Amino acid sequence: MSNGILVKLKEGQVPLGVRQAAARGVLPVGQEELLGILVFLQNDADPEVSKNARETLGNEFNDDLVKTIVESSSTPIEVLEYFGRPPYRSNQILESLIQNKATPDSTIALLAANVEPSQIEVILINLMRLLRSPFVLEALERNPNQTPDIKRRLREIREEFFEKRNNFIPIHRTKAEERDLSKMQESAEAEVAESTSLVVFSEEIKEGEDVASLTLDSLADDGFGSFENMGEEERLSTIQKIARMTVAERVQTALKGNREERIILIRDANRIVSSAVLESPKLTDSEVEAIAIMKNVSEEVLRLLGTKREFVKKYTVVHSLVKNPRAPIGTSLTLLNRILTNDLRGLARNKNIPEVLRKAAQRQLQIRTAPKENR
Repeated sequence: MSNGILVKLKEGQVPLGVRQAAARGVLPVGQEELLGILVFLQNDADPEVSKNARETLGNEFNDDLVKTIVESSSTPIEVLEYFGRPPYRSNQILESLIQNKATPDSTIALLAANVEPSQIEVILINLMRLLRSPFVLEALERNPNQTPDIKRRLREIREEFFEKRNNFIPIHRTKAEERDLSKMQESAEAEVAESTSLVVFSEEIKEGEDVASLTLDSLADDGFGSFENMGEEERLSTIQKIARMTVAERVQTALKGNREERIILIRDANRIVSSAVLESPKLTDSEVEAIAIMKNVSEEVLRLLGTKREFVKKYTVVHSLVKNPRAPIGTSLTLLNRILTNDLRGLARNKNIPEVLRKAAQRQLQIRTAPKENR
């Protein structure tokens, strides 16, 4: 999308007649660009133009349409910033705005200080944003709506990545984000510090047990017994290398490492590390499908998997999550409506899933298969 007219508006090169047409919503441009134009024209010097722009924005762009637009990575920054300021239109729009990686970090920081716990959860999913822009983390810490669990997770992130002063992960920033950083935080040098932190792959590991052997057993349980084509020595070497890493190094490996390293790190008991795997730009569809059926990952990993839009677009992921007895019941129930009727029959008979989920599947099946006149 070129946003050509919007650019010319900012440069003051659009005549009054065109601005009047745009304010009435009759300009032949796409919805995303039109929304950006209307947001800009609300502050037009001409009173009639600004008034019409506000009316068109309120009347022609309902919440569902706005939600669809703010999900797009090509939406004008002005639109993302506008809907990130109060008064907020809806929680659904806010969540789509937060999930959009194109939304400026400065806008997320403004939201982070005031939003409800459900939106804080969505902000916490994007670990890369928190690491590159610490002022977002600071805003979350000021939020009076924190739950005890959110407070704990924020404390974990601060301790592991800022107070221990481990190496920060180098992440590319846009020029706009660099400007935000220069305005909202003082520059700081990251100091290298040694850490004795060891990776743990199971919450049930006991003192003295062999982490490498337990990890291989865990991989085998989830169908990775061969661990691709790696020999036993190479597999053990990879596990031992990861075991010597600090938390920050494991996060970096989760984001930038290879498939074998991600398969190991998705099992990390530190939720910051395991969650980082789901943020990796190298994560493939087949890996996501494999994670969805894993029994030896934390519930938090499966919960995050079920909340990320790009993952649950695939039916195989949705079906696998619902069938996975390790998945949080809330996640499974939320996804149940998307299960095909034939698969729903299998769930209704599946004794490996929680009883409440099986009964919900039975009720859903009865509703779908009942005669129309009885529905």
